Amino acid sequence: MMRPALTIPQSEALKWFKDHGGDGCFDLYGVLLAQGETAPVSRRTWNRLRDLGFVEMYGGKAQGGRGRGRMRLTPGPVDA
Repeated sequence: MMRPALTIPQSEALKWFKDHGGDGCFDLYGVLLAQGETAPVSRRTWNRLRDLGFVEMYGGKAQGGRGRGRMRLTPGPVDA
């Protein structure tokens, strides 16, 4: 399996996230907060990066926790 090609906005989002620690939480409006700064990236971009395997979303109400959930970088997509 080939590594998925990223769009320029996706690449910039990953760079921003890596530069801000690679772990963050979502606010009430779905905006990512990492190291005290809000990401200049839409939730749709994060969802696509999740689908491609570059980030992992965890915690939050969807997994029985509290709050809106968190996101962290992964090592990258795994070849099947």
